[in-house]
Amino acid sequence: MGDTETSQRVRNLVVEAIDGAAEVMARPVVAQRWDEPSALEGMTVGALSAHLVRAAGATLAYLDRTDPEARPDGELLTPITYFHAAVDSPIHNQIKDVSATEAEIGHPATVDKCREVAAQMRERFAAEPTDRLVAALGGRMLTLDDFCRTRMIEVLLHLDDLAVSVGEQRPATDPEGPAIVIDIVMGIARRHRGDWPILHALTRVERSSQPVFPVF
Repeated sequence: MGDTETSQRVRNLVVEAIDGAAEVMARPVVAQRWDEPSALEGMTVGALSAHLVRAAGATLAYLDRTDPEARPDGELLTPITYFHAAVDSPIHNQIKDVSATEAEIGHPATVDKCREVAAQMRERFAAEPTDRLVAALGGRMLTLDDFCRTRMIEVLLHLDDLAVSVGEQRPATDPEGPAIVIDIVMGIARRHRGDWPILHALTRVERSSQPVFPVF
């Protein structure tokens, strides 16, 4: 698969995932349980929905504020190093409060916002070159496509969280999406723990001397 085809494939996958999230979010049971606890501790169903939309919409925000001609001062972030840096970012500790505040616009407006994010991303992605960069986490840069890969983690996992929270079926999405998430999560685990602890956790649990998973 060529660079252009691969790039468009990754971008299409994240838009598909956001469309799926909007479909679940629009279900009446989500509105009914908007202010009830979700599957994520400390978040209501509404706050979880708002967080999902914000995580997806970050792509547009970073595109808007990054000069298309900008180039990094140092090495580009990868999806793995992005999450390593994101966990240490101050905003990480504010996610629950920010999500609760953003959920106050209510269920219909949040669903509309999710749909609009997907529509805008579909349009923007078609116009962006394969080497487009975005600045994130204090200006550190990564490719748009790698940022889309990080969004696969945010959107697919929280789509699953939302479905579980309201007792609904998760919509079918392209299996390549979860495969991308697994690759990134395994990369994070390897970075944090090293290869042999991962191998022991997966194949020789009796030799696993330290917890490896979850990675977040």
